[in-house]
Amino acid sequence: MKDKGLVISTKKDLADVEVQCSMNACQECSAKVLCIGRKQDKGHISVKNPMDACPGDQVLFQVPEDKYSRALIYLFGILLSCSLLGLGLGSLISKLAGISSTAAGASGLFFGLILGGTGAYFLFRRHNKKYLYPVIVDIIKKGDCHG
Repeated sequence: MKDKGLVISTKKDLADVEVQCSMNACQECSAKVLCIGRKQDKGHISVKNPMDACPGDQVLFQVPEDKYSRALIYLFGILLSCSLLGLGLGSLISKLAGISSTAAGASGLFFGLILGGTGAYFLFRRHNKKYLYPVIVDIIKKGDCHG
């Protein structure tokens, strides 16, 4: 999905872009969780700035919807796999240690979910900026900073 916005500020390789929110478009946008001000007329979203846009520029940015979908599938896959692995290990430990299988299975499930969630958090935190941020693809109207 491509959208237009006005660059409000820049910081390193990111830009804070003000977007006019039309509620129909906002409901279908995959980046709506990143947008500040979803209930207002204007939203602010952080986007990657490879075009070196500066405050006052009107820009066109693209939301990588396919990458968001893929990231969600990976996230839930990691959590489900770790939970099931923890459940299985808990059940195995219950047979070897003579512990209640219900308690060991539930503990293993919980422990696997915690480990999977922690691993997924660090994995997505590291890759988030590189793959999941919206990206400025064009400067439509240059502002005063360009001279």
